[in-house]
Parts: sequence; structure tokens; C-alpha cells
Amino acid sequence: MTVTHPLSALILLLTSLLALITCPHSKVEESFNLQASHDLFYHGIEPAWSKTRLFQTQFSGIREDGTCDASGAGEGNESCVDRDSLPYDHLRFPGVVPRTFFGAFILSYLARLFAFIITKQLLGSHPLFLQFLIRLELLLLSWFAHLRLANAVDGYFLQQMRQRSKIQREKDLNNMKEPTQQQTICSYSTTTTIGSYYLLITASQFHMPFYSSRLLPNTFALILVTHAYAEWFRGQYRLTAMYLVFTTAIFRCDMLLLLFTVGLSMLIQRQLTVIQALTIGVGTGLFSLAATVPLDSLLWGRFIWPEFEVWWFNTVDNRSSEWGKMIWHWYFSKALPKGLLLTALLAPLAFVRVPEFVDRFARKISYDSRLFDRSLIPFFTPIFAFVALYSILPHKEIRFIFPVLPMFNVCSAYGMSRLQNVAFSDGDLSTNTKPKTHWIGKSMFLSGIGAIMLTMTVSLVFLRISMENYPGGMALERLRSHLMDTVPVGNNNTSEWNSVHVHVDVAAAMTGVSLFGQRHAAIRRVHGRNSAFFEGPFTIEKSGYEEENKLIGNIQANMPVFTHLLTERSNVDGYHLVEVIKGYPRLDIKNLQISTQDAIFIFEKDEWRK
Repeated sequence: MTVTHPLSALILLLTSLLALITCPHSKVEESFNLQASHDLFYHGIEPAWSKTRLFQTQFSGIREDGTCDASGAGEGNESCVDRDSLPYDHLRFPGVVPRTFFGAFILSYLARLFAFIITKQLLGSHPLFLQFLIRLELLLLSWFAHLRLANAVDGYFLQQMRQRSKIQREKDLNNMKEPTQQQTICSYSTTTTIGSYYLLITASQFHMPFYSSRLLPNTFALILVTHAYAEWFRGQYRLTAMYLVFTTAIFRCDMLLLLFTVGLSMLIQRQLTVIQALTIGVGTGLFSLAATVPLDSLLWGRFIWPEFEVWWFNTVDNRSSEWGKMIWHWYFSKALPKGLLLTALLAPLAFVRVPEFVDRFARKISYDSRLFDRSLIPFFTPIFAFVALYSILPHKEIRFIFPVLPMFNVCSAYGMSRLQNVAFSDGDLSTNTKPKTHWIGKSMFLSGIGAIMLTMTVSLVFLRISMENYPGGMALERLRSHLMDTVPVGNNNTSEWNSVHVHVDVAAAMTGVSLFGQRHAAIRRVHGRNSAFFEGPFTIEKSGYEEENKLIGNIQANMPVFTHLLTERSNVDGYHLVEVIKGYPRLDIKNLQISTQDAIFIFEKDEWRK
């Protein structure tokens, strides 16, 4: 694939990298895939493979909640995994619903391939760089998907222009006349700039660049859906359906709604037959299950199709509403305006020829074209229907509708391209209307550019606010700096560093503490006179919402154990405060500043080194 929009592509890449570098930590929504990437890089699937006989035994030893019940297995018949014997974070902190390891597996083994080139020991000894590398891989996959869509959109409109030109030539030949000056003026080319504006508009927004490197299931789904859109614009309808089925089965079961609306549109337009749709659905579905079920069953220690369980949890049990409810129009009134910002004003221009109408009016030329443009209606209607259907569910988050943002941006790009073509048209050289055209056309064009620039400005403010949104990760970094300054260097066998025992409560764990960060914090490299050696790792324990993990959170009961605490509690007996990390940021418009409050407190046990 050739990059036909180098400047816009570079801007999108730079804004995505800026978000990755300035916000290196992660929050709870992306923790599963991040922790899984850590475990799969350092441990691989070998421990699970060697410990389980999942496909050779009965499943009588598995409780309803998926935990292992050894009493249910026969003698010598291990029917489920002994979780305590495996080095996987997800077995101790499984979360509310299980998720697939497919995305984390791809990213971690790409990192392993990179480590093979530069030696795994070197890369593995720099866990924060490894975390950066894994997120960078996802960022580049996201970037590539947007490039493909930009090229596909340009190709679609180029084909549209050729078809219109052919029809016009046939009409002129039938009428035995040359195109008039007025017809020449009314012809606006929109084929060379739409892809560039799509990338530029995407780069100007906050959510697309920011989440392009975040290991959410939504991000994996967004990448595949963007590829599906690219195939859709290319007229490759079977590939479009395949991408959507694969995404639904493996990463996000809610993409079933998008598959329904897009698939129904294709059936109505006879782009696919019912037989073709069923064949694609069954074939791609079976392929997807073959990709996800064996891997996930191996690592979860039980037979499992993760997205089916997520679907059951959200629809049949209807438990997603336990995490909050929003009014039915929230996606339209709050989420989309926040995601698109001022670029949303450009989207209607994709469907209504306002710039051309104003231009003709300024030229005092009659407008002989249709006011409404239907070029993107077949693509936009299913996307709009998807948001409308999704609005029925009471629990709403903006990340749930990430897959619609690329199509909205295509519409905005088409509208922006119209403004450019009006502003820089040659005008009617036989009249004296060119100055008037330039004044009105260029004013509209500059307004569009201003909308993009203001959107980027607001996005940078959002990014600055987000930098304060990871107090747990910052607290772990500050604790390590404190220990580096206060704990004297020992030797390989006896070291106060090794006796450090840190407790991380739920609030800190949810706001930036990752296994990569823990591995980095717990080890320090000591340079001796003749050689260098490592001290550590010291022990870090986390609390969680799971019942068995709440016991760790009882700090008073474990007082003799923990030497340091990362907690949201502002006072703990027997410990003295080391530092307070600010968090929970909000924009104080009145004072033009970002306001924060005390979020995570770093405590050290009194006289712990004696």
C-alpha cells in the first residue's frame, strides 16, 4: 500500500505518539490485555500447556463461576488448572467477565520476535520500554488501518467522478454539443483531498489518537472495523462481512449490531445474497472460534468462548446496567459531540451541497444540480442505525461507539473537501465574479480549517487533563524513586531492598499500576567496582474486587507484613506519609487551570528498617 497522504498521515502518527508518550500508564479498562501481554511475553503459554489436561479430561471439576474444584475430579484426573501454580495475573484477578487473549497474544509474540533480534534478556530487563513497545505495536496497527481507509475513500470518490464524467459525456454526445462554461463551473472534483482530510480530522480529535495505543477490546475491534470500512468502500462486500463477523466473535460481541445494520444494508442493495451472507457468517464464525476458543480455554483453564459469556452477561442477565445507566439519547447528545468536537459541523456538508449553493448564489448563476448528495448515504445510514439501536441499552460509554467515528470522519472530510473546492475554483473568467467568489468561498474554507484547528486545541487540553488521570502509576514511580534514594545498596544475598513489601489498594491498582510497572519498580541495577548485579525483586501485592482478593486489602490484619502502602486512605496508624499524588483532574474554566485533588497516598512503615 502506498501512502498517498504523507503529511496528514504523519500528523496522525505524531498525535498518536504524543498521547502514548505523555500518558504511559493505563487504567482498569485496559488492564486485562496489558497484564496478559506481560504474562505472555515473560511466561508464554508453556506453563498453562504443561499444567492443564483440559482437552483430555471431564469438566466435572469446574464450578459454575469457573473456579477449580479439585474434589470433582477423579484420582489422577486433573479437570482444571491449579491457579496458584501458574504465573498468570488473570487467574487471580479474572475481572467481571472473561476476555480473549487473542490480541494480547499477537502483540506479545510480536514483541518476542523483536526480542529475538536484540536478545530477549536485554528487552525483558527494561519492562517499561517493553510496555511502550507493545502499545506502539497497537498504535501502528491502528495507524495502518486509517491509512487504508483514507486510500479506499479516495478510490471510491475517484470512481464516482469517472462515472459522472462518463454519463455527462454521453449526454453531450447525444445532444451534439460541448459542455458549457456553466457546466464546467458546476463540476467540482473531490477526489484528491478527502483521504487527506480524513486523516487530518482524525488526528485533530482526542479519542482516536489517544486510544489507538490503549489495549482495550474496543481498540482491537476499531482496527478491524476500520479495515472493514476500507473494504466496503472498495466494493469488497464479502471481505467487509468477514471482518465484521471476526470482530464480533473474538473482540466485541456488541459489534453484532453493526454486523446486522451493515449486513442488512448490503442485502437490501443486493451487494450480497442471503446464501452468500449465511456462508460468510458460518465460515468466518467457525474460523473465529477456531482462533479464540483453544487459546482462551487453555489460558483460562476451562472450555470457554469469552465473547459469548460477555454477550450473555450483558443481554440475557442484563447486568451491564449495574455499572450505570444513561438516558436514551446520550450517544447523540453527549458522546458523539464529545468525540467529534467541532469537526461534527463539517459532516452535514457531505449530504447537503451548501458550499456549492452559496458559491452559485455569489456568482449569480442558477443552481442546476441537486441540493442533496447521496454519495455517502449507503455507508452512513447503517452506522447511524447502529448508534440508534445501541442507544436502547441503558449502560453507555463513549468507547462503545468508537467504531462509528471513522465513518463520521469520512463525512466530515467530504464536507471539508467541498469547502476547499469552492474556495479554490477558477471561477467564471468571462465575468467579474471571481473576487466575490474568493471572499465567500475562502471564508467558508477558513471556517472549516478553523474548526479542525480548534478541535485539535481542545484535544490537546483533554490530553493535558488525562496526564493527571493515572495517580496509581505515578505513585509507584515515586515510591521507587524514594526507595532508590533512601535504601542503601546491599549485595546479592542480603539487602534491605529485598525486604520491601508493598501493598497496592484497589484505587491505585485501577489508576495505572501494571505488571510492567511493578517489575520495573521492584528491581534495581547496582553497578559495583568489577561488575553489576540486580537487587530484588521486592514483593508487591494488590487488592481486587474479587472476594478472595479483598482479604489482602485488610491492611490492619497484615500490618507486620507491609513496609509500604499505595492507598486512597489519607491516614494509616503505624505508617508515616511519604508523598501525596494528585489525581481526579477537571478543567477549571473560570481560573483557566486543571484542578486536582489528593488521590493516592504513599506510606512507609515507621522504623521499618530497624
